[in-house]
Amino acid sequence: MCLLACLLYAVNRWGIKPHSGSLFFHAWFNDGLLIPCALPPLLWMHRRLGWRADDRPPTGGEIAAHWAGWSVLFEGIGPHLLRTTGDPWDVVAYGVGAVGAWLWWRRPRRSQVERGPNFDWLAPHYRWLEAVLAGGKLQRCRTAQLGAVGTPRRILLVGEGNGRFLAACHAAFPAARITVVEASGAMLARARARWERGAGGGAAARVEFFHSRVEHWAAPPGEFDLVVTHFFLDCFRPGQLDELIPRLAASAAPGARWLVADFQVPATGLVRRLRAELILALMYWFFRWGTGLPASELTPPDGRLAAAGFRLRARREMEWGLLHTDLWEQAAPAVGPPREVSR
Repeated sequence: MCLLACLLYAVNRWGIKPHSGSLFFHAWFNDGLLIPCALPPLLWMHRRLGWRADDRPPTGGEIAAHWAGWSVLFEGIGPHLLRTTGDPWDVVAYGVGAVGAWLWWRRPRRSQVERGPNFDWLAPHYRWLEAVLAGGKLQRCRTAQLGAVGTPRRILLVGEGNGRFLAACHAAFPAARITVVEASGAMLARARARWERGAGGGAAARVEFFHSRVEHWAAPPGEFDLVVTHFFLDCFRPGQLDELIPRLAASAAPGARWLVADFQVPATGLVRRLRAELILALMYWFFRWGTGLPASELTPPDGRLAAAGFRLRARREMEWGLLHTDLWEQAAPAVGPPREVSR
C-alpha cells in the first residue's frame, strides 16, 4: 500500500498535474495519499527506536491519531507559518485516504483465513454497533423460540459472542447446565464477565466456557438436549457447513431441539428481497474485510439440518423477512407442516 501510494503520488505530481486543469488532481488527489504514504515509514522508525513493539499493520487508533495530528499541523498551524491557505476539504481528503488505507491493512491474509475469522478487535464495539444498527431486533430474534423448547437439562451455545443470549437462556432455564464454545477470546472474556456479574449463588458453576473453534472442540456425543447456533452458521462456506452441522448433530441427545436465529433472503416480495440482498452484501463485505470471515455469501443450512436428522418444527420471520428464528427437533414425529408466523 505504501509503495503504491508513493507511485501514485509521483505519477500525479510529474505526469498528470502539469498537463491537467482538474481541481481534483491539483488540490486533493495527493492529499488522499498522505496516510498510506507517510504512516508506514514513521511506524517503521518507531519500531527501530523501540517505541513500537511489533511490525503489525497500523491500528485504527494510530491512523486516527496521525490523521488528526497532520490535519491540525497542515491546515490549522501551517497557514500561520507559511504562505499557504488552509482548506477543510484537505482534511476530508486525508480522512478518505486514511479509511481506504485502514480497509487495505485490515484485509484478511491467506493465513488469517486458514486460521479462521478473528472477532477480537470487534468485541469492545459489538454491543453498541448492534444497538445502533439493529436496536433490539437481533436479541428478540435470538430469544423468540425459548419458550418452545421444553425444559432442557444440558444446553450447548456455539458462537455465543458477548453473552447476551447466555443470560436470557439461564433466566429461562436456571437448573440447566450450559456449555459455551466461542472462538474469539475477547468475546468469550466479555461473555464470562457478563455472566459472573449476573450469576448468583451456585449458578456460576452451571456454565462451562471453552475458548476454541468449534471444529477443533471435542464435542461429547449425545450430550445436549438443546443446541443453539444464533447468527453463527452464516459465517461458513457450504463445504464447512457440510462438516460442521453433522459434528454438532452428533453431540445432540435423542429428541434434542436446535435453535437457529439468522439472516435470510425472503422467498417473496421484490422490495423485500432486494433490501435483504443489499444488507447482506454490505455485512459480508464488512466482516470479510474486518475479521477474515471465510464466507462471502449466505448459505441456508436447512437442507443440511434435515440431512442430519432434524425436522423444522417452527419458524418465525421478522424485519421484512430479513431475520428468521427456527426451532428444529431431532427424530420428531410428523405432526403437520411447520408453523409460520411472519413479522
